[in-house]
Amino acid sequence: MKKTFRFRLLVALLGLTCILNAQTYRLEVGYNNPVSLGPNVSATYFNGIRLGGTVEFDLKDNFSLLTGVLYNIVYSNKIQKYPNLDTVTYKTLGHYLEIPLRLTYTLPITKNLKVFGFAGPNIRYGLSLNQEIISTMTDDLNTFNNIDPGKTDLYKNSIINRLNLQIGAGGGVQWKKYQLKGGYDFGITNLNKIDTGNLFQKGWYATFSYQF
Repeated sequence: MKKTFRFRLLVALLGLTCILNAQTYRLEVGYNNPVSLGPNVSATYFNGIRLGGTVEFDLKDNFSLLTGVLYNIVYSNKIQKYPNLDTVTYKTLGHYLEIPLRLTYTLPITKNLKVFGFAGPNIRYGLSLNQEIISTMTDDLNTFNNIDPGKTDLYKNSIINRLNLQIGAGGGVQWKKYQLKGGYDFGITNLNKIDTGNLFQKGWYATFSYQF
């Protein structure tokens, strides 16, 4: 509860700072493709969309600092096959917020055309992560393979950490007030809360934004 309050306070303070000091505002929408994986866990790939607002603060020598708040919704339909044609399906729907903090360098090509690159941390905070497990195996085989069919919220049931700190980089092109960019974030926070095994999330994204 305290962590949730602190996170919301951080978002509120960030929003207030942006309103008072922002140089450039943008609306952003795009596609993201995160993947969760670990040494002892098979990879789970997600498809999703992200949208929100960003602000950019001018620094010196074509450098700037970009931040904002982005809402993400992702979905995964993972099927794991077993002998005798048995399968276990994992349907996962997630909602989370992102607060990027990117140092950006912009290189003007012409009056209206620019290219840019960026790097820095990204804070991801999970809102909900609902998973449904559907198994065609018998109850005994489910128990033997440590499979518990049914529905659960992986955050509320303390299976996955809500907070995920990432480091990423990317680049893009700007034409007048329009931007097209892409990047990749590497998770450095262990998301596994139920045992000592590591679980990380990383992935790429591509977005379109409009300056107003």
